Parts: sequence; structure tokens; C-alpha cells
Amino acid sequence: MPQVWLNYQRKSTDGWSIGQILFDFAGGILSLGQLFIDASFQGDWSGVTGNPAKFGLSNISLFFDVIFILQHYIIYPSPPTEGREEDEEDTQRLLQHAD
Repeated sequence: MPQVWLNYQRKSTDGWSIGQILFDFAGGILSLGQLFIDASFQGDWSGVTGNPAKFGLSNISLFFDVIFILQHYIIYPSPPTEGREEDEEDTQRLLQHAD
């Protein structure tokens, strides 16, 4: 929750990597998927709610992951880097001088 609030106050997600959030999101989806697959194989859907810790943590994790993904890609997207062509030209000049 503190990171969500900090991103809101700064109106930016610069300074941290979205990669770990994406991995956590995938893990939450797979964890929920495992619960549903196990319950379907056993023919007993109480297995989904029978493990409230796993079910609850997966849902809380997914909730915050969705907030972070929305903040990073939709609400506060990073502006395009200006001068990118100039950086590439400088790199090419440096490489030519190295020969």
C-alpha cells in the first residue's frame, strides 16, 4: 500500500522495476490455477475455499499487482526518451573512432 500511495503522490513509477510485479502477477495466476485444477481433479470444489490462506494471498497479491500494472503502463506511463536518435548517432561516431 505505501508504494501505491507514493506512486500516486509522485504521479510516476520511475525508479522501480515492473518486472518483479509481472512475475508476481504470473505467480498469483498460477497459484489460483493450481487451486482450481486440484479441486476439479478431486471433484470437490471446497478445496478452493478450503485453503483460505493460499486463496486470500493470491487474490490480495493479484489486486495490488493489477494496481501497479495500471499505474506503470496506463496511468503514469514513462514519457518517450527524447534525443534517442542523437544518442544512436553519438554511439556510431564513437564506434567509428574506435576503429
